[in-house]
Amino acid sequence: MGKHELPRRARLLPVLGIIVLVAALLAVGRFAMADNTTTATDDSTPAAPSSTASDTTEPSPTPTAPRDDKSEDKPKKKADKKGESRRSRILRNRVQLAADGLAPDPASFRLASFNVLGASHTARGGNKPGYAGGNSRMGWAIQLLRGNNVSVVGLQEYEKTQHATFTRITGGGWGVYPGLQVGNKGVRNSIAWNTGVWELVEAHTIPIPYFHGNLIPMPYVLLKHEETGRLAWFINIHNPASTRGPAQHWRDVATQKEIALMNELQAPQSENQLGIPTFLMGDFNEKSEAFCRVTAGAYAQAANGGTASPCRLPSNHGIDWIFGSTPGVGFSNYVRMDGGLVNRISDHPLIFTDVTLSGETPFIE
Repeated sequence: MGKHELPRRARLLPVLGIIVLVAALLAVGRFAMADNTTTATDDSTPAAPSSTASDTTEPSPTPTAPRDDKSEDKPKKKADKKGESRRSRILRNRVQLAADGLAPDPASFRLASFNVLGASHTARGGNKPGYAGGNSRMGWAIQLLRGNNVSVVGLQEYEKTQHATFTRITGGGWGVYPGLQVGNKGVRNSIAWNTGVWELVEAHTIPIPYFHGNLIPMPYVLLKHEETGRLAWFINIHNPASTRGPAQHWRDVATQKEIALMNELQAPQSENQLGIPTFLMGDFNEKSEAFCRVTAGAYAQAANGGTASPCRLPSNHGIDWIFGSTPGVGFSNYVRMDGGLVNRISDHPLIFTDVTLSGETPFIE
């Protein structure tokens, strides 16, 4: 071996080093590719759809014409959301609050009922000629509702022209149901709410017997209190007076239907859950009969007090009432406003009360 010739092992060392380096780089590359493949797979997996409450009140009719598979899938998903999303969100929120050891914030608001005296009564040929026209009186009624910070009101004898005035003056700041959605008969008994305080979740009507037993659609709506997410049902009714023949029988039938509806709406979904707070308000055209039957039959309380068993009327009462389900509902500061501007608007008082929703009553985000 010459003096400049390296041993064979020494000559192989650089080659082996290069091989080891290349192998290491290949291993790193394979690891990075595997990592990228896993990440891409995870990102490409569709996220589970979020559950949202539907504001639609009733499902669309099922089409009779055949449709392709894609068009059939869409209504199913929409129906699933309507049927399941509200319950699942309520359950999820309740579980989370229980885990955190917290309760949802109470919801406080002012609730009213007002028979505004229909415009036809004060028009030419009407039976209340001493009053201003319906449009002027509706404007004054809005002043009273706003001035007393009412956010939900049941309106009776609320006719088409008064509805037009209400929507024009409030400019979309209030929702109204049914308004004209179910025709001229339905508009006379409507529920209105401040849309800055409440969001409509569901809206329905129930046929209630009025003069001579004629069925009139009367509304009930499920509203969500925007600030707290708490839910409440509101029913607005007008039972017949005995001004067009004896009406006691039809008042009895109407009240029984209203009690049944209130019980259905406030029924708990499970043994461990309170039902949704439910309010029944309106012109009952009865005093003790309405109070005793509703407080006993619907396990309800009147906003102005009294007792159900034995039945004892509150001192400050008339034929206009606000009732609420007992669990989770607190009434305070009941007012029966009569005289002054109220007497220029209607032959009925404006009644309103402060309400607090608390306890473990259902709510949604």
